[in-house]
Amino acid sequence: MQVVVIGAGLLGLSTAYALTQDGHSVRVVDSSSGPGRETSFANAGMISPSLTDPWNAPGILWSMLRWIGREEAPFLLRPQALPSLLEWGTRFFWQSRNRAFLQNWTANLELGLYSLRIQEEWMKEDDLDFEAGRSGILKIFRDEAGLEEGLMRLDFLAQHQIEVRRLERHEVVEIEPSLETAAPDLAGAILHPPDGHGDAHLFCCELGRVLTRSGVNFDYNTRALGFEKEGQRIRALKTRAGPIEADAFVLAAGGHSVELSRSVGLRLPIRPAKGYSITVELDEECERPLRPVVDDSFHIALTPLGERLRVAGTAEFTGFDARLTQSRIQNLTKLLGHIYPRCAKKAESESISPWCGFRPMSPDGVPVLGQTRFPNLFLNTGHGPLGWTLCAGSGRMVADMISRRATEIEPGPYSVDRFRFA
Repeated sequence: MQVVVIGAGLLGLSTAYALTQDGHSVRVVDSSSGPGRETSFANAGMISPSLTDPWNAPGILWSMLRWIGREEAPFLLRPQALPSLLEWGTRFFWQSRNRAFLQNWTANLELGLYSLRIQEEWMKEDDLDFEAGRSGILKIFRDEAGLEEGLMRLDFLAQHQIEVRRLERHEVVEIEPSLETAAPDLAGAILHPPDGHGDAHLFCCELGRVLTRSGVNFDYNTRALGFEKEGQRIRALKTRAGPIEADAFVLAAGGHSVELSRSVGLRLPIRPAKGYSITVELDEECERPLRPVVDDSFHIALTPLGERLRVAGTAEFTGFDARLTQSRIQNLTKLLGHIYPRCAKKAESESISPWCGFRPMSPDGVPVLGQTRFPNLFLNTGHGPLGWTLCAGSGRMVADMISRRATEIEPGPYSVDRFRFA
């Protein structure tokens, strides 16, 4: 079967890889000049099945009301984005009810564990090198209230047989010596041993290398404009270079999937959440963490990637405004100073690599996978901040659907039909 995949980021390339494993002829179309150049380029770098709880946890509405007008807030609403968020936002807050939140977390957790297994299989099969580590993720807490809230969530993970470890302050430094300076201000920590990390952009490049060797065609610098339909099927992808026909199509274009699907009357409830990161080149003076560290109070993640440290955090609903807001970048550097002051000093005195990208957010925090009402158009989008964690499993699931093979996990929770929009 000839399959066109729209999007050369984590989700598109993972789908292309799985389709190639199944023997399909694959063509990848992307507007960028290479693999993983947009949302997948400089994310937090964490592969975190244990931390797949959706952003809209119970109480999120009151938290967001408190954050209005605060430039340093972890969630920031820009006025220009409000009209597009009215219907989506209603669903977002409705899904923060405790029962819905736990159902959605369960779906993400199941897919995350499956994805971790699939990715490890791919790593062994093709010797993929992307500065990966499997030393767990350490979540630190600065007050007892935050720690107690974190510990309450451990019951959920324990019910799903997920290993976790509570650490006292002195144990934090024993397991992560880089936190020696920050330790006096900590109430404790939770270690998530099953989780890992890696450079998502390098992973995309590695998949691109393997796929090219396998005969996959890449149409880079090619902007997709929409679809042409013929009866109840999709006939071609419209691009600025002309139409591209195929037997099946996979829409994995992140937030841009919304506009492309709209060309054939589909309404995807996905909105872009702008995230920021900075990347610091490490030297002998910098702290060198052994594993990713998530600061629960500051809503920030710090991930070692070889000789670099990735610092990521915040979400900004501002449409597709790609400007780097300097105050948000400065806030990341400031928060870094509370955890790794020597790294922050280097970040302040030397050039860093700032970045922003658009996480495609569904209102329930669960990705949108599978067939649409057009039998040959499939979706792989809406992963929000979990694209890196869920990409391999998502790609494998969508490929199984295209190959008319039963998926290993139940596909219903990820279907677009749950929104009754498409």
